[in-house]
Amino acid sequence: MPGNYFIINPAAGHGRAGRFWAALSAPALRLAPGSSFALTARPGHAAELARAAALAGAEKIVAVGGDGTFCEALEGVLGDPEAARRRPALGAVPAGSGCDLARHLGCPRDRDGLIAMLARGRTRLMDAGRLTYVRNDGSSGVRHFINIAAFGLAGDVAHHIKETGKPLGGTLSYAYSSLRAIFTARARSLRLKADGRDISGRYHLGVLANTSSMGGGMLIAPGTRDDDGLMDLVLVADMSRLELARNMPSLYKGTHVGRPGITLTRLRRLEADSDETVYLNIDGEAEGRLPAVFEVLPGAVRVVEP
Repeated sequence: MPGNYFIINPAAGHGRAGRFWAALSAPALRLAPGSSFALTARPGHAAELARAAALAGAEKIVAVGGDGTFCEALEGVLGDPEAARRRPALGAVPAGSGCDLARHLGCPRDRDGLIAMLARGRTRLMDAGRLTYVRNDGSSGVRHFINIAAFGLAGDVAHHIKETGKPLGGTLSYAYSSLRAIFTARARSLRLKADGRDISGRYHLGVLANTSSMGGGMLIAPGTRDDDGLMDLVLVADMSRLELARNMPSLYKGTHVGRPGITLTRLRRLEADSDETVYLNIDGEAEGRLPAVFEVLPGAVRVVEP
């Protein structure tokens, strides 16, 4: 399968991805000989399609949708050792509700800009994360992530959005669900080891960030680098709900780091556990719970950017 392979999630962004692909498809498929595409039909389908495309020798695998579509494509490649060794470049066409990766990479949102990026944009190696965790059914799971993996409040938000959807779009839906979580928030006692160092305590939120933003534009880790072999751990310690609410606007500006109770630590590996039920958020999706081990995979994925 030479050329580019496009994976379209027609449901992403309340159908926006399907409509956008209708306008993008003709020039996109002309970019490289042998290019083709497929529409996803169910959760997890993008991972299956990406794995098959990588094994078939696709040069670029381009996810048309939101962060969830890209992350499934990432899983399809990194979750299979043979597919990962072939290392196609992964591209993101932002047509979903969140699109934090595309925002981080500076991907254009208009058709002509995206065609130019796919035709002449550069490719480079980027770190990814690997997470070993407990699924909701109690079994052990392994997942990869590109933006963030989080626990605590972010996990609660992801689980709420999974139940309700994103009727207000990505940014507003995340903001509403975050405020809702804050009004009922309580810190959890967490056992944490950062590169072997004990940083256990009571925390509302922990975020392992490989890129700068989450939740449709929250600048959770300003200044983070995605190719240094490290991830930024942002921890929000026990504080009142009023203090949490006061700090929330600063998350969108990236001015929260260094405020009382909020710390940022760069690390390679984090072990997290708790005697309480603490849900996970993996690249915006509700997925399992603690205990979990988060690890950096330096230069694991090749990405396309302008």
